[in-house]
Amino acid sequence: MRTSPAVLCSLLMFSLSLSGCLSSTSAPGPAEEGEMPLEDAPPFFVDGDYTCILHEELDRCWITHVPDNLDTEAAVPLIVDMHGFGSTSIEQRELSSFDHIADEEGAIVVYPDGVGYYNEMDGRTNQAWNAGWCCAESATEGVDDVGFIETLVDVVVDLHNIDEHRIYASGWSNGCAMTQRLAMVSSDVFAAAGCMSMYLLTDPVDDYSPIPIMEVHGFLDQVVLYESTVMSVPFNPALWTEPEAYDTGAIENIHEWAEYNGCEGGMETFETTALYSTVGFSSCESDAQIRLITIFAGQHNPYENDLQQGGLGQVFQGTKGLVQSTQMVWDFIGQYSKEDGQAEA
Repeated sequence: MRTSPAVLCSLLMFSLSLSGCLSSTSAPGPAEEGEMPLEDAPPFFVDGDYTCILHEELDRCWITHVPDNLDTEAAVPLIVDMHGFGSTSIEQRELSSFDHIADEEGAIVVYPDGVGYYNEMDGRTNQAWNAGWCCAESATEGVDDVGFIETLVDVVVDLHNIDEHRIYASGWSNGCAMTQRLAMVSSDVFAAAGCMSMYLLTDPVDDYSPIPIMEVHGFLDQVVLYESTVMSVPFNPALWTEPEAYDTGAIENIHEWAEYNGCEGGMETFETTALYSTVGFSSCESDAQIRLITIFAGQHNPYENDLQQGGLGQVFQGTKGLVQSTQMVWDFIGQYSKEDGQAEA
């Protein structure tokens, strides 16, 4: 049975804390000359805590976390972590705790912002990614988020000492769908991808080169259902016509990735505990393994931390540390490098 648009919106609309880099009418001046270490760095400017570029006539921005004790002489991994629908880079940074992973592992994390559109139903501006047929105006307007993220990576590589063989994508909900879109269409950029609570919403491309994929999903997810994406569509008549919304679920998603990655044999069970299970495929082309972590009592937020929905007075509760999903994602994706196409020893 289809859920009403009002329920969909109440579940999906996150309160927006606007970052200063979006919808600005006048961009700040360029960074000081000393902040551009390479002449071939794509044009960018600094706006407070954000680094921004002008992409398709829009200011597109991200927060960068560089650990205090990072060895600048050594090339380090880069993690691109993308927020969910209606959320922000600030909220995603607090939610996923990838900063702690970066501090421990010696990596750099960037938290980009999607494009915001005003929603007359709730009177707020909601940010989203064009991750395929979902979500909202970012999809219907055809926002070039793939080009933005690829350019972001170019800028970060120019500004920091990044190991270009170890660039990873992650994200939550709509940001997870964007993660998987990038894994498909930008497989030459990313070594592996691991994300939370959403599925691949785009068709495969001919030039895809298999990379490892992990998805984490709560079995009791009340927004993106474990067995179907039927509730994951923000109310937009143009998007309700997409039949895939009723057909794609967590199990089907990993089977599709297994097909794209040339995996052989049936689905394997790698671990089962009282709290979660890990299944997937290991015999895949270029060691591009597939994993699905199912958190049995997990809902839409599989992270340790809660997410407060200030505008709606709602809270998406996390796992309270019982399942450390961010660490599990990193343990999987962080072992892979494009240098040899195999998991690191």
